[in-house]
Amino acid sequence: MEPSDHSAARAAQDHRFNAGYDEQPELYDDLRAGGHMTRRRVGYFDRVLAEVPGRVLELGSGTGTLLRTLAASHPDRTFTGVEPLPNYVDFANERSAAQGLGNVRFEVGTGEEVPAAVASGSVDLILSVDALHHVTDLDAVVTEAARVAAPGARWRAMEPNQQHPYVWLWHTLTPGERVFPAGDFVRRARAAGWELVGRDRLYLYPSSVKQVPAWAARAELALERLPFISGGVALDLVKR
Repeated sequence: MEPSDHSAARAAQDHRFNAGYDEQPELYDDLRAGGHMTRRRVGYFDRVLAEVPGRVLELGSGTGTLLRTLAASHPDRTFTGVEPLPNYVDFANERSAAQGLGNVRFEVGTGEEVPAAVASGSVDLILSVDALHHVTDLDAVVTEAARVAAPGARWRAMEPNQQHPYVWLWHTLTPGERVFPAGDFVRRARAAGWELVGRDRLYLYPSSVKQVPAWAARAELALERLPFISGGVALDLVKR
């Protein structure tokens, strides 16, 4: 086995340890496609796309739920998803074809080794959602992201907020989960040529909540700004 094969296999193994739906991509896709948090996530990245033009790459794209939704609403943009599980990649490409989406493609690969289909310096916007806290070699990921990123490219990384007591406890005690040390990630990213230029705090309600009334949605927008209340954090980095 070549070194790159070892890395991909190790990443896939880590992913399998952290997910209970690895052999059920359709079920996993359904879980990721619905609910209040999913709708908010799509709205958030819609706004990011409006701010940052160019080619989009998602690291850890799963079954492609987010990227397919964005590709459908932004037909003028080009999207690539990278995911270590081959069956998830096959599922994502099949769903994209069924939806008639010609502007999105999914490839087998990892954040540590982005596939050759993504050329160096070709990406203008990188997205990653709940992926980095599963990574064991953040230095490799931030370096590889910098390699494929064009000068001035942006990276929006959305992860669980470890400052939230429940989030910290869940990701500490649940097998296969890890907390996301944002400060450590930012230091490593800076060493690879990334600079933190913004930080958003999001989410009051967990992903299991399907719908909230209007007043609760308004309360969420007001309260999620507090460090110990928000369930997630989104870091905005620029490639220097």
